[in-house]
Amino acid sequence: MSLITFSISLIASLILISCGGTKQDTATPEPPKEDVGQQFTQANSQLDIGSKAPDFTMNDIEGNPFTLSSLKGKVVMIDFWATWCPPCVRSIPEAKSIWNAFKKQDFVLLGISLDKDINVWKNYVKEQNMTWSHVADGQFWDNAAAIQYGVGSIPSVWILDKEGTIVLKDVNPLAEGEKIRSTISELLAKK
Repeated sequence: MSLITFSISLIASLILISCGGTKQDTATPEPPKEDVGQQFTQANSQLDIGSKAPDFTMNDIEGNPFTLSSLKGKVVMIDFWATWCPPCVRSIPEAKSIWNAFKKQDFVLLGISLDKDINVWKNYVKEQNMTWSHVADGQFWDNAAAIQYGVGSIPSVWILDKEGTIVLKDVNPLAEGEKIRSTISELLAKK
């Protein structure tokens, strides 16, 4: 196998694994085409399991302010994703399955989109019948919550307990769906 063929195969594999990585400098990079599915963010956050989840307010799909702390008393699954990210799109059936399994309990699924084009995001959510809560700020990798949480690649799922404490962080729903489900089940079983 030639070096070029190997390099192309390696790059394609990395794209399929996740959308993201780490910025190499602090300058604002040239934005990629929306369908490329790769851009990098600075993962600054040192959030650990057991830490309180940082609060944020962002507009929901109807344009109304939505604050994370309003979900206290619920088990929360935060799903960082974007319409332009192939692994994120592939993880939507898993998110739907999780939502349908737990939506009648004290559970909230909160999708946080890193889309720049808010209209594309809104239309996609409606077309795909993604009936859970969604927020976005249109800032791409500079999304306020993604920066607070140190998200370096997407999809990235975080699970919070009813007190807003991080119980599971930065897991990929394509590879760790069962871990996500069992964590949610355990948290919901606690009184």
